[in-house]
Amino acid sequence: MTDHPEADRSSWPVVLLRAADAGPTYLSWTWLDAPAKPSAVKLDPAQTSAALDLLGRALLAPRPLDASGSNGSSDDVEYESREAAAHRALATGSFTNLAEERLLSARLTEAVLPETLRAEIVDRAGSHGTVHMRITPSPTLARVPWELLFVDAGRRLLDVAVITFDPPSTVHAERTVLPPQWAKVSHFPALHVLDPSLPVRAVEHGLGRTLAGLAKNALIKGISAEAGVGNSSSHTRLNTSQIISRLDLSHQLHVPRSRFFYFGHVSSAADEPGSASIHLHDTAGAAGSASWGMAEPLRPQTKRGTLAAARPDDHLPLSALDLLLGTQQCTDERVWALHGSDGPQPGHEIWPMPSRVALIACEGGVDFRSAETFGLVVAMVDSGASLVTTTRWTLPTDHAFHSVAGVRRSVFPTVELALAVDRAHSRDDPIGLVHQWQREQLTKWESSPAAVEHSPIVWAALTHTVAETRVPRGAQIRSRGAERSRVHGTDPSPG
Repeated sequence: MTDHPEADRSSWPVVLLRAADAGPTYLSWTWLDAPAKPSAVKLDPAQTSAALDLLGRALLAPRPLDASGSNGSSDDVEYESREAAAHRALATGSFTNLAEERLLSARLTEAVLPETLRAEIVDRAGSHGTVHMRITPSPTLARVPWELLFVDAGRRLLDVAVITFDPPSTVHAERTVLPPQWAKVSHFPALHVLDPSLPVRAVEHGLGRTLAGLAKNALIKGISAEAGVGNSSSHTRLNTSQIISRLDLSHQLHVPRSRFFYFGHVSSAADEPGSASIHLHDTAGAAGSASWGMAEPLRPQTKRGTLAAARPDDHLPLSALDLLLGTQQCTDERVWALHGSDGPQPGHEIWPMPSRVALIACEGGVDFRSAETFGLVVAMVDSGASLVTTTRWTLPTDHAFHSVAGVRRSVFPTVELALAVDRAHSRDDPIGLVHQWQREQLTKWESSPAAVEHSPIVWAALTHTVAETRVPRGAQIRSRGAERSRVHGTDPSPG
């Protein structure tokens, strides 16, 4: 795959795959070359649940322990420790060896990828080489690694399809900011926020550093080296800060940017759309201070399992609701003034998003796990992003690979993923380049089944949500008419 495959991609067959949870999960798909022939199936609930439970056991998120002794309340359910979860995922789980991973992927295939659709994909891929799958998952299917699923005995979807996520159509309705074309902004510098320093109380809450010394050095060195390459990224400069607040981020984003790259923590509360947050150096502040945000400040737990008393130095996350609504719910003039305004502002005016955003963090794409599809991805799309690349599940740190999986300390699988995304986002075809990198990782994984540093637990986590500017059909017709008029010298418009 070349760096400029756009002309080839325009001829690829496109299938729109939509999922909906209504008791059972329903799948519908439509090929754009045959829009009058949609298909739909109801997935088998027991088969789907069993396959997804197997996936959950392979991932890093702590799982509930046996709660048989509880009274049935969710408050009584205990979870395994993070250390136990890391050991399960990186030492014994299905993503630690090829045979178990293939079994997991086969179970997922049978559960969520209908045989009829598989046959159609194989048929069109045979005629055109590659298929483009545009998926809008339901909450139940939000963490499915579609790229790993099989289309036949020997091939994965990754071998024959490029997969992107479509946000719900409602995201495009009355969209606040329409993103520019990449060619018009690619010369602007990028903004990199790498493992930013967090307040002490955030660390007490469990949000430690995501990068150890050698890993962070490797990431910064790799990004800096890429910035010096003589191509479209030659104008990109590295912007890093040990301490950066939401106000600092606002100032940085008001400089014209081509893209925003964040490597750090993302968190969210279950079933709370809008709670998904990135973490910077912000605190709740003392009573009467100008600190303000829509997220609940984080308080660490006491030894009894209750929340500690609120304090001014409690960490304040920067949430998706902040990025969407800004200070419109704030009545404090001091907060307005901090953002250079004499009144409340929507989020896109405070934190305008560049055309491309990468969130290399713990489950940055949590949007799709909520019944109401909203989180950081959708908020950033509404504020001007046309592409958001993030992860569908929690990534292991490189330190975990070293300490738990025994990977050599000179190898940094998660940093390698971050560098692959950063490199791709600086080029004309980021999705194609990440797809090529993932295929290379799959080849290494299948040829070295014991090399956990090539495990799909890292590279199969990536998702691309694409939300380019949609022009109404009437406007397209008018635009084409105007173009013909200019070509033939009959443009009636002045100038």
